[in-house]
Parts: sequence; structure tokens; C-alpha cells
Amino acid sequence: MSYQGVEPSDARAELVGINDGTGMVFSAPDRVIATVTFDFAAEGRISAIHSIADPDKLGAAGKGTHHSIRTR
Repeated sequence: MSYQGVEPSDARAELVGINDGTGMVFSAPDRVIATVTFDFAAEGRISAIHSIADPDKLGAAGKGTHHSIRTR
């Protein structure tokens, strides 16, 4: 199943700095297709999840600070 015309095998996910916080950028070969950012409560739990997929709002998302994603 594709998302915005992008097959999962052609998509890429990166951990990035977005708006002074940590988030994920999901990219197609030619564009950013979505971002997910998190708000954290004082005790460290996630208190909100924000997902943006509006192309008009994603222009600067690919310009964030990129970090490697490590799995356990």
C-alpha cells in the first residue's frame, strides 16, 4: 500500500531536530512526505504527538539537524 504515491520500500525515516525538539521526517526520493514531533511532560513521558503531512508546511522539514536512528 502506498502513501501519497510512495511505496514503503522507497520511503526513508530519519530522526531529526525540528522546532527545538526531536522528531521524525518521512521522505520520498524527491520530497518530504510527513513529519512527526513529540511533546514531553516533566517526567519524560510523551504528552502529545504532532503529525504534519501538508506539503505547504513541509518545505523546511528536510533542513533540520539529522541524527542516526539506532535500533536495539
